[in-house]
Amino acid sequence: MLAQATSSIRQQELDANLAGEAGDTPRSAAQRAAEARYIHDWTRRVEDYGNRVHPAPSHLHGQLRIRVVIGRDGQLRQAEVVQSSGHTELDQAALDTVHGAGPYRPFDSAMGELDSLSITRVWRFGQGNHFGVR
Repeated sequence: MLAQATSSIRQQELDANLAGEAGDTPRSAAQRAAEARYIHDWTRRVEDYGNRVHPAPSHLHGQLRIRVVIGRDGQLRQAEVVQSSGHTELDQAALDTVHGAGPYRPFDSAMGELDSLSITRVWRFGQGNHFGVR
């Protein structure tokens, strides 16, 4: 069984923002880099947890877009499916995974005074229903 992933427009925007602009200060670039590391770590944690604990029903496959908001303390503040897979069971498996994988690590000092972080990702459930988050 192989985890599958797909790129999202949101990730492309994040990558573009992380590239920075000519007028950026080192602190803002460092903060964006810390946020990108946090999102990468979050993605791996959710994907690993979901593949171990909340695999979707084996007869279904599909793709959905989910949005989560994580507070500075690592607590999940919000989780919602913003674009359904068309299968309630898959959508619920994604939400169960996000809730079950928490709490997440608190923000580190490199993330500045950021109060919360919103992460939007496309998840694809594939054959065997392991999933990838991107």
